[in-house]
Amino acid sequence: MDEKKVKKGKRRKGSVFGRIMALLGITLLCIVLTLFGIVWVFEKGPSPTLTGIFCNSVRETSILRWMSRIYLSEEELEPYILKSTEDLETEQVNTSLIHIASPEEKKEKGEESEPYLQLIDIAYGTCKGKLLIVRDPWRVILGVSGEFGVDPGLQLTDMVAKYDGIAGVNAGGFVDNNGLSNGSVPLGLVVRDGTILFGDAYTRYNIVGLDGEGKLLVGTMTAQDALDQGMKYGVSFVTHDGIASSLIINGEIQTQNLGVGVNPRTAIGQREDGALLLLVLDGRSSKTLGATVENVVDIMLQYGAINAGNLDGGSSSVMVYDGEIINNCASVTGPRSIPTGFIVLGEEDGVDG
Repeated sequence: MDEKKVKKGKRRKGSVFGRIMALLGITLLCIVLTLFGIVWVFEKGPSPTLTGIFCNSVRETSILRWMSRIYLSEEELEPYILKSTEDLETEQVNTSLIHIASPEEKKEKGEESEPYLQLIDIAYGTCKGKLLIVRDPWRVILGVSGEFGVDPGLQLTDMVAKYDGIAGVNAGGFVDNNGLSNGSVPLGLVVRDGTILFGDAYTRYNIVGLDGEGKLLVGTMTAQDALDQGMKYGVSFVTHDGIASSLIINGEIQTQNLGVGVNPRTAIGQREDGALLLLVLDGRSSKTLGATVENVVDIMLQYGAINAGNLDGGSSSVMVYDGEIINNCASVTGPRSIPTGFIVLGEEDGVDG
């Protein structure tokens, strides 16, 4: 083969490769500039409401908090940032408002044959997700991944399987540096079987948990206070900016905790008849951007909750049923590894709905 033709072919291939790389570079640059332009509209545009929603939404995440400061100084951010409520006193849950029917009472009312689970598709405004109603609250336990700080967290499907459960949702917060955590270390408190597995007895936490009768306890208290109230299972959660987890206590909305960020959400509530409401709302997708905490409260009230607490959200928001994830997980790398989850123990009855 002619040496000149070989060199010419190599130059042609090199030229094509160079043009492809240049095109990719220009495309990437255009995408980056477009994204920064969109952020500028959110942060410096004419709508303070939109600015507040955007800033609080990204600040609720582990990875994107920095985006709220691209065009806004700390001083400019101040009016939009929600004030911490994690140290505010809360009313104690009045468990006497909850009446869980005994098997005998259910039989008298003709309710003993009703399925103990009801799965509902949620479509509330722009919010979409799943609500699982557990009529027998004592069937809900707290699952843990293993020894905290030693064993890595588990994906929720594996955690549900570990406890031979039929369903579950993610529970408390966990250390998540830049979204790269293995879910090994919880944040705050973890109580299982009435024993503190993580945290300190006399530190105040924002607690969401269940007592030995399956009654939901939410509020700001020390771990010892929670144990004195009979807490058997408990976790804690606050947002990165310190917004507490209590949503509804004794029928009263905890308005100080209703942030304006839009993200995937997980929450747990309880009706007067003791039925637990496990709610997961999707987000960060073309189908739905997510939900505000106020949306969560509205849905809880719609389904009869008189007590409710917010759980870890964002890319951790997952609901599992019958071995499968049934909501749209927002994590781009797949379901997160987590340290705790609320697990629903199964029986032969199926799901109604």
